[in-house]
Amino acid sequence: VDGGRAPFETSSILLALGVFGLLIGMAGAGVRMRGRPTVLFGIWACCMLLAAIFPTDDSPDIETVDGWIHQFAGVGILVLLSFAGLAAAPRLTESPAWRPVVGIVRLLSICAAFLAVAYVVTRVVQFDPDLLAVFGGIDIGGALQRLVFGFDIGVIAALAVHLVRVSWSALRNWGDGQTSLPSPPCP
Repeated sequence: VDGGRAPFETSSILLALGVFGLLIGMAGAGVRMRGRPTVLFGIWACCMLLAAIFPTDDSPDIETVDGWIHQFAGVGILVLLSFAGLAAAPRLTESPAWRPVVGIVRLLSICAAFLAVAYVVTRVVQFDPDLLAVFGGIDIGGALQRLVFGFDIGVIAALAVHLVRVSWSALRNWGDGQTSLPSPPCP
């Protein structure tokens, strides 16, 4: 979209930095995120940075190194956050304070994964354009990409909001002289 590159780049960079901040905050809140969840979230954030730094080609075909980097980063964006959310869920259940968000993280991650698979299925059209008739002549790939991204952002937002709730409760109790972290109230 004309004029869309700058907002995409800015939001991608900020989202990636936010994910790194989220990981640091969750570790500080006592969530055991080392290993697979952190690696997957970290690589996803790096893919966001790469997609922002290396723009896609303005043609139907990939013609430049920048375009190829953007495409491979896009694959990471579509796939990795689903796995990251699913890998984080068991770690979140280890802490009573984080259990209320586990179901949301799992549901959003599974939805993103199913939409990513649906997107890959729609890309078969690139090999045989006649298959576009299966989808009523409409290429729904762009809509599916955005839906996956929306669910990915939902996972990040759910974790971030819950981190704020857990941290706010801990700060309030710390101000009252308590030393242990209480469980936040369930929504």
